[in-house]
Amino acid sequence: MRARPLAYALREPVERALDQLMSDGVISPVATSDWATPIVPVMKKDGTIRICGDFKVTLNKCLEVDRFPLPRVEDLLAKLYGGEKYTKLDLSQAYAQFELDESKKYTVINTHKGLFMYNRLIYGLASSPGIFQRKLEQIFSDLPRVGVFLDDVIITGENDQSHLETLYEVFNRLQKYGLKIKKNKCCFFADSVTYLGFVIDKQGVHTCPNKILAIKKVTVPSNVSELRSFLGLVMYYAKFVPNLSTILAPLYRLLQKDVKYEWDHLCDVAFNRIKDVLISSEVLAHYSPELPLILTTDASSVGVGAVISHVTSEGERPIAYASRVLNSAEKSYSQIEKEALAIIYGVKKFHQYLYGRKFTLRTDHKPLVTIFGDKSGIPVMAASRIQRWAVLLAGYDYNIEYVCSNKNAADALSRLPVEVKKRQIKEVTYINFIQKFLPITRETVVKHQQKDELLQKVIWYIQNGWPRKCDSETLKPYFIRRNELFLDFGCIMWGYRIVIPVTLVEYILKELHASHLGMVKMKSMARSLVWWPGIDTAIERACVTCTTCAVENSGPARATPQPWPYIPEPWSRLHVDFLGPFHGKTFLVLVDATSKWLEVFQMHGTTANAVIKVVSDNGPPFSSREYADFMTNNGIKLSFSPVYHPSSNGAAEGAVKLCKRALKKSLRDGCDLDTALQTYLMAYRNVEHSTTGVSPAMLLQRRNLRSRLDLLRGNRTIEDKVQVAQNKQSGYAGGKTRGFKEGEEVWIRNYSGGNKWIRGSIREKIGSRNYLVGQEDGPPIKRHVDQIKKRWLYLDLQSDMAPGNNTTPPTRQLPEAGVSVEPDLPDDNIPVSVAIDSGQSLPVSPPQPPKRIRKPVTRFGIEID
Repeated sequence: MRARPLAYALREPVERALDQLMSDGVISPVATSDWATPIVPVMKKDGTIRICGDFKVTLNKCLEVDRFPLPRVEDLLAKLYGGEKYTKLDLSQAYAQFELDESKKYTVINTHKGLFMYNRLIYGLASSPGIFQRKLEQIFSDLPRVGVFLDDVIITGENDQSHLETLYEVFNRLQKYGLKIKKNKCCFFADSVTYLGFVIDKQGVHTCPNKILAIKKVTVPSNVSELRSFLGLVMYYAKFVPNLSTILAPLYRLLQKDVKYEWDHLCDVAFNRIKDVLISSEVLAHYSPELPLILTTDASSVGVGAVISHVTSEGERPIAYASRVLNSAEKSYSQIEKEALAIIYGVKKFHQYLYGRKFTLRTDHKPLVTIFGDKSGIPVMAASRIQRWAVLLAGYDYNIEYVCSNKNAADALSRLPVEVKKRQIKEVTYINFIQKFLPITRETVVKHQQKDELLQKVIWYIQNGWPRKCDSETLKPYFIRRNELFLDFGCIMWGYRIVIPVTLVEYILKELHASHLGMVKMKSMARSLVWWPGIDTAIERACVTCTTCAVENSGPARATPQPWPYIPEPWSRLHVDFLGPFHGKTFLVLVDATSKWLEVFQMHGTTANAVIKVVSDNGPPFSSREYADFMTNNGIKLSFSPVYHPSSNGAAEGAVKLCKRALKKSLRDGCDLDTALQTYLMAYRNVEHSTTGVSPAMLLQRRNLRSRLDLLRGNRTIEDKVQVAQNKQSGYAGGKTRGFKEGEEVWIRNYSGGNKWIRGSIREKIGSRNYLVGQEDGPPIKRHVDQIKKRWLYLDLQSDMAPGNNTTPPTRQLPEAGVSVEPDLPDDNIPVSVAIDSGQSLPVSPPQPPKRIRKPVTRFGIEID
């Protein structure tokens, strides 16, 4: 399985976390593996990264899960019977204290630095709880006053002396097996402890009051909506409440259409009576490890609630209730984060009931069924806290299912939560890593987001819930990502990428392209830091309109070869070129385009009088006036190939290479050059040519030359064979078909010194691949299509990207070519329009009414008066 893409800003902290795990001996690098699990980087409270494996999509699906049974509550409580005081121990990093055997080869994780194998038991593996419980029970099985439930160890004694002796023995065994405890989570010699949902003291076992606190302290509904939610909870357990309709009659009266909502004494009596019924033994059930277990959660704008229940023969009966209000930070969470928070709250609240056994998790938020389910991995672009919660849930064995809101038993608990004082912990998220790589601060982004009407609407939807469908084209890019957008310190985030408002796009593009990286690398960097609708198009446009890149970059993609048209009549088009000087001799090489007949003449000079040709390069003998007059007088059309583009006269160039190779071989064999050359030409003319399928001699003279061998000829027509061969040559050569229109602005290759590419415009097309191109300074020149590339104009990104902008604003004259425009961050009253190329005009925003504008100095996104 491929490694998940990792944000550029997260690579350094992830590498530090991997190095720490390797130094601690928790993981080891491996070269290859049949198994590879993607990682999820989880932010810790101190700002560092914890590496976790998403085993629910790999190993857990294939494991034979260790189903070692957890101890029965009755058995554990029996060990504690008769105790005076109680000690609870919590093991530190419980699973990681056990080393793995050869099975560790399956625990390989896939990272951007390669494959690593876990050497110790891992949180998140389906078999980890069973393995851990078995090992601990084996260690303490012979101690009668010691109970073990996963990583919680409880100790008691008939008196302090026996208690202390047992505690010493427990510590000795922990030291013997190299196990450590977490001191701040331990309590020693307490008069009472809460264990497995019960309060235990020397008088016995009591029901934990926290199980019913959420119902006992639920507040009076303040409106019809809250009353309906409360009645929904009551009706969910209606079968266990006799005479329910009589009890609820005063409350039902408030739901009538023409009745004013006024809470009176009768309502108060009915409300308190039904609360007493819900926390009585008539409704509540005792926890049993044999019965199916269900956890139902819900979240509202003010609180979260959870109900844990058993499925009995009589129906679903609650075991305990829980709820609490949201703090100020949690109230700004997106709706999906609030629903996920409710799940985590319920799982942590009822951890001792749920951990180590199978249960059903119910939620009325469908996206969480996918995110927390086992059908797909943890989404890369999910909020950092949701990724962290998904890893926490990976340690539990559950099936998640969707339930309608009107059938959610926890709905009333979330709308009428209990006030619980809880210390608010400062959260560290991805933005702490991302913002240090940007030229602007988070505060600047938030400031500009607040001025953007579209983003303000997105923020409202994130906090209050999205509509079921979206008809707005401008809002659609955000709607598609609605389950992955969240607010982080007031800033809109998409996964680990900051959502950039349109007013900052130009500035971010300039910073991304400051080092003139290529388009691919620029996109790669941007995708690790920022996002806005149309980001790829904006980056492409910034790259192709950069003057510096256009002048310094290499040529365009090589054009697809264009074969010369085949002429059936031999000796109608000739390709010629010079070979040499070669050992003091110069040769004129001539090849017939039709028959491929090859002629080579030794030359005593390279003057126009010594040369007759048809197609050639631009050498001085062929471009002289005397040679041109000779061609005209003899009715021969003269055609030159483009300068510095020898492939346009490929037939002659290929013939020169063949002859040069033959001459070199003759020298190595000690043969006479003229004799060897004529021998080679004889053989070449008599051998079947790869393009035509017949020999040059057969095509030109209608017979084979007298030789020792006669080659067999094919039956296909020559034209067909040539066409097929040329098509194959064009296909194998690759390239890209391009063309230009008259008047089009282009960059042309400069061979006269100075800049590698200079500006020009197409005057006319003078061949299938050749163009006459006008220069800014100088006469028109001929260039091949491979020596020309398109010149782009820099468009107004802000006006182009503004949603719904279909009007045509006024234009203004652009600055002269070569003038550098240094854009500040745009002010609200100053339109943004940047352009290059003199003589062009681009639309800008309509002029503002005359007023005094104080333009601030802008540095890194911060305005300074």
